[in-house]
Amino acid sequence: MRNAKDLCKKQIPKHYTLTMHIFGLLACCSTLKEMDEVLSSSTVLFCSPCNGANVAKHYNNLQLLMQQRGTFELDDKNIIAEDYKHDVGTTSIMDHFRTTINSAPLDLDGDSNIYYTPTLISRLAKYFLPHAILWSGMMLGDLGRHGTSSAYQNLSKLYNKVKQSKKQNFTEDNRTQGIMEKSQWDLKQIRLQRRHFTRLDDFV
Repeated sequence: MRNAKDLCKKQIPKHYTLTMHIFGLLACCSTLKEMDEVLSSSTVLFCSPCNGANVAKHYNNLQLLMQQRGTFELDDKNIIAEDYKHDVGTTSIMDHFRTTINSAPLDLDGDSNIYYTPTLISRLAKYFLPHAILWSGMMLGDLGRHGTSSAYQNLSKLYNKVKQSKKQNFTEDNRTQGIMEKSQWDLKQIRLQRRHFTRLDDFV
């Protein structure tokens, strides 16, 4: 999130608050469909050189999504510029997001768009989206919501079972109640049972 603040400050300082709210929307997405919607609307807003019907439509869509999600508290203090060191190259999910970005209906006619900052989306795609699953809500909560097969149903059953356990530090909105150290202790000692994992699918 510190890198996100730095990116927004450098790329579009006049609309810093708006872009940070959009980052908040992306971070709260729990499915690819939700993230695609936010990303597509953001692409139209920031990559359209002209202000037309599509820009207005997708700007309103982003505002509606923000109202539905609720307010985010932004802390502008202690923003430290960092080099972006998280370029992980081409991944299958990156190809998916590139398709979403390239298919966004841009406005090419009309008055100039005050939000026009195409480098914001390109840098978002390069440095943040390749590992969006890790910083978004896609791996939180009930993973069974991602599919309908028996494997996903088992994930939902496991989630509901763990959720009922008094040993778990769970809440309805997937937020921890203790300090970070306590949450990591729960993850290592209880959920992972002190086992070592070398494959991502085993960890999930």
